[in-house]
Amino acid sequence: MSTEKITHPDFAERMQQACDGNPDVPPPNYGRLGWFVKQLDERCGLNVTVETVRKWFAGESRPRPKMIAGLSLVLGVDEAWLSLGQQPEISDKVVRKHTLANGGAVNVVAGFIQLHGGHPAYPTEGDKRAEDDKVDLYAIIKGAQYAFHIAVAGPKGFIVPTAAEKTVVIGFELKENFDFNLVELDWERVTEVGRRIGGAYTVPLEGDWKKIENFKERL
Repeated sequence: MSTEKITHPDFAERMQQACDGNPDVPPPNYGRLGWFVKQLDERCGLNVTVETVRKWFAGESRPRPKMIAGLSLVLGVDEAWLSLGQQPEISDKVVRKHTLANGGAVNVVAGFIQLHGGHPAYPTEGDKRAEDDKVDLYAIIKGAQYAFHIAVAGPKGFIVPTAAEKTVVIGFELKENFDFNLVELDWERVTEVGRRIGGAYTVPLEGDWKKIENFKERL
């Protein structure tokens, strides 16, 4: 057992969080440390030992900036978040605009579900499942029950919370006037192509997403 002092517990915790959110990372004690050595070498041209990686996870040391850049690439997370725990800065104006847009998108989806013969329902106050899983809308379509999270497209793509894994995630892209696209954001694909920043994935608009043409049939 190592007797070195734990001096960087916060960084070690973020490393663990990043690993938990990346399906490509092997579990602990199943080649995880060696996997990092190989990935950093092959993808970033960075040389590191298994012992050094172990120290990162133990909080005994932290990487230099160049190595953190490589780790963020390998893990698919934001470099500033991995290094310092900082979330990307978003102005209050942008937050308000996104909140309004998200509410509007949920209403549009609910309206079309109802127009096509389905039965939408909004989460009620105190709905623990909705709070925990980021459910924006419930619906029954052709007898099948759904819990939807609506991800509105922003300048950098769809923002999908990691907590929305148990929902059906619908990407809403407003184009011009009344023109918009609805796509189903498959969770496995979200974790593959999305860039994780703290508690959410930033997912590119372009991709092999299933387009939702209507709500007349089950998804």
